Amino acid sequence: MNLKSLPFWGQMLVAVVFAMGIVLVGYKVWPGFTEMQMKTETMQSQLSDLEREIRQGQAIEAKLPEFEAEIASLQAKLGDLLLILPSEPEAGELLRWVKNLADQSNLELQIWSPGALKKVEFYKEYPVHLNIEGTYHDLGMFFDRISKYSRIININGVDIAKLGRNDPTKTIKSSFTATTFVYDDREGS
Repeated sequence: MNLKSLPFWGQMLVAVVFAMGIVLVGYKVWPGFTEMQMKTETMQSQLSDLEREIRQGQAIEAKLPEFEAEIASLQAKLGDLLLILPSEPEAGELLRWVKNLADQSNLELQIWSPGALKKVEFYKEYPVHLNIEGTYHDLGMFFDRISKYSRIININGVDIAKLGRNDPTKTIKSSFTATTFVYDDREGS
């Protein structure tokens, strides 16, 4: 069919019907395009978010060896700190160490009386009452050696008295409390 063979009003009618068809099709299809455009924008936004998360994950992954090295360093420091502040009182080891130290300082350990653990914040205090006999100079050397021990030991309530006997190797007796500290690892639990 040739449009030029139709009369003018026929050509106009075909043009109007064709235009109405385009408008009708556009009217029916346009909401779908709008909906598809909104879905596309939503998906683009989600894609951008996922790409950002991937980049963040890759940045963290790139730092993983650094984090692992830091964890290893912190665990080594924790091991060192547990030597200073162990998680158990270790009374036997402490007694052997103090007895050995007293012997090296020419002191005689008379009394070793451990007290009860006393909870203080994230640690516990472990007091031990001691009585020692010897000379004043040897007692000073003993305290100096205690100060160099890897664990923290506080000496409190030092009482020094002269012995009543005439023994040049034992001129004084001293009683004091040596307090060491124990890490309470259950505090964080």
